[in-house]
Amino acid sequence: MKILSLPSNLKRVSQQWRRLQQVHKLCSERKWLDCISLAKELTSAQENDFFGFYYQGICNTEFKFFDEALSDFESALINLKKNKFPKIMEEYEQETELRIAHVFRLQRKYSIALERLDKLINQYPKYAFAYKSKAGIQIDMDKLQNALETANQGLSEQPNDEGLVNLRNSLVYDLTTNRNG
Repeated sequence: MKILSLPSNLKRVSQQWRRLQQVHKLCSERKWLDCISLAKELTSAQENDFFGFYYQGICNTEFKFFDEALSDFESALINLKKNKFPKIMEEYEQETELRIAHVFRLQRKYSIALERLDKLINQYPKYAFAYKSKAGIQIDMDKLQNALETANQGLSEQPNDEGLVNLRNSLVYDLTTNRNG
């Protein structure tokens, strides 16, 4: 009977789930070495584990291993696309794309970061964090008017987002105040 194989599969899934819960806890506690070690166990046990690569990417970003982080996040996205329930994974896709753009921002590869964010905004126009991140990069580049336009674009999709409202108000103040004296 095939029923005997089911408990071993359930045991493996249960072990992966427990590992993932521990990885998430270690990440939230900012214990990067322990987190990446356990995340690697996730991907070793199951090579298409989205979360293992995702958390490795977070850890590598914290370690400033940007190329490794980008590779991990791209692997996470590849594995995400294999998921049988794509709607469930949309939030994770958005977050992963945002993290990729963040890594490019940290590397000061602003044009690549902005391209990724534009793609993300086109795919998920209601994702407020993408607008905030894009405006942040534009502020880094001292393009405050562009940042204001981005904040307003985000507010047209999410008019009640407090972060976007605060960002817009701050930019309006900055643009209308004589910053030189």
